[in-house]
Amino acid sequence: MIGLVARRAARAAVVLWVAISIVFVLALGAGDPAVATLGPRASAAQLQAYRHRHGLDRPLWAQYATYMGGLMHGDLGRSMRDQQPVAQVIAVRLPRTMLLGALALGFELALGIALGTLAALRRNSLTDAVLMGISFLGISAPTFLTGLLFLQVVAFRLGWFPVGGYGVDPMDHLRHAILPSFTLAIVGAATYARMMRSELIETLRQDYVRTARAKGLGPRAVLRHAMRSALIPIVTMVGLSMPILVSGAVVTETVYGWPGIGRLAFEAISAGDVPLVMGIVLVAALAVQAGNLSADLAVAWLDPRVRPQR
Repeated sequence: MIGLVARRAARAAVVLWVAISIVFVLALGAGDPAVATLGPRASAAQLQAYRHRHGLDRPLWAQYATYMGGLMHGDLGRSMRDQQPVAQVIAVRLPRTMLLGALALGFELALGIALGTLAALRRNSLTDAVLMGISFLGISAPTFLTGLLFLQVVAFRLGWFPVGGYGVDPMDHLRHAILPSFTLAIVGAATYARMMRSELIETLRQDYVRTARAKGLGPRAVLRHAMRSALIPIVTMVGLSMPILVSGAVVTETVYGWPGIGRLAFEAISAGDVPLVMGIVLVAALAVQAGNLSADLAVAWLDPRVRPQR
């Protein structure tokens, strides 16, 4: 198991380096950060002074070498917009997005597994058709549309949850996070429901399940054994869903005014703040790699057949 972790960590380091390098080139080549920050009415002297102050007038390879050198020492640079350390800015916003992502992941798994199991047990029935139709709508509906719909109906008209914002205390934070996290979880829950249905139906047809039934094992015990095998692809999808949660958080946090990493990414891209964009990409890439590693370890725990041999 230690060897598996070491191999995954080495692979993750290469993936992080490639992702950071590509985004660095794209971020500097997409536009002029000086114009994005100072505005189109800034004079040529002001633009030149800004570029010189932030090292934007140097060759691209020199800027890349400087950034990577600082990154090796844990320095993510300073934000071009407010001159604050990027690590400090991200540290303030990251726990808020982690709260949103944790709640969304909980909603995804609870709804997806429950609805998928019910549809599998009632396959080819009206219940199965209705649940799969709802899951199809959940996958098809864009996040910004469902977010605006929930804001209009659940927040404005019914008043069940706050319209937006972050709140002032821990319980208030949690109350403000429920609606955006549920919005963020819809696509994932619908995906898990469809996958859980297909995997559980296939598992219930296996020989060992028939043998367990023939030996007189009760329906609940049979279902419990079948669920262990059916959950393996779900666990794998949890790690792969990290990019979806990160990308979906950009739209969801913007719609609900949630001050997290997603909204910060939107603001940084709009302002052309390259160091801040790079820091957010690094955090997102780390989250994806951590999710994939956790999924690999969980699958190895669930299924002994994929565990590395000594």
